[in-house]
Amino acid sequence: MASRPVGRVWSTVTFAALLVTVSPATWAQQPDSARRDSLPAILIGRVIDSLRTGLVGAEITLFKSESIRTVTGDSGDFRLTGLPPGTNVFNVRRLGYQPASFTAVLKSGKTHRATFTLSVAVQPLPVIAVSDTSKTHWLDQFERRRSTSRGTFITRADILKRTARTGSDIVRTVPGVRVIPGRAGGVSQVTMNRGAGGRACIPTMYVHNMPYSGVLDDFSADDIEALEVYVGISEIPPELDKNGRGICGVIVVWTRDPKKPG
Repeated sequence: MASRPVGRVWSTVTFAALLVTVSPATWAQQPDSARRDSLPAILIGRVIDSLRTGLVGAEITLFKSESIRTVTGDSGDFRLTGLPPGTNVFNVRRLGYQPASFTAVLKSGKTHRATFTLSVAVQPLPVIAVSDTSKTHWLDQFERRRSTSRGTFITRADILKRTARTGSDIVRTVPGVRVIPGRAGGVSQVTMNRGAGGRACIPTMYVHNMPYSGVLDDFSADDIEALEVYVGISEIPPELDKNGRGICGVIVVWTRDPKKPG
């Protein structure tokens, strides 16, 4: 009768020992596999035009990411690191060329190569209808928003006081705005902060209330009559957030009235 309890105790101890020796080894293999599958990928390549000439100063960004971006060098070459594995969408843009989007499937821990081609596209400025009557003056909407909306409103007189040369020079001192100089004297990038401690983001551009795909430095200070600058979602008038996406900021450009002297 005494042997039966001993047998049951031995069986229980042996089973526990198996749990101790086998289970941790099996468990340890799973994190390693998961880590291998989540290693960041690298993308290197070139941005070229239709003649296969490398484009310097083209910006490549990862869609829906505010931190993964780069600008091409003298030969149009670029390198992006820290990319998530899987299907990714990249946006490519350069002044004077039609912006484009490309999809790439990246493997974990691998280096991939790609060539992006941009087509030349002259960006026409909106046609301005100038009226001789004060009731339909072309800056009426600027004046209306200046009296009813939050934001920074910069007039022609303000621009002259700032002795600005480029569009980005005009907004350089606006709170919440940061101007990143372009490489080798290229076009500067204007960014905004999403509140205290928030990540920088690129504002949406309008010219005469029409969406504009270019950048503020497409205009010299002499081209600009007035600017509206809205930093943060809370400042943006509803009519300028057309898709209700809660964009981070807006800049509205009003170009010079051709009937006014310089």
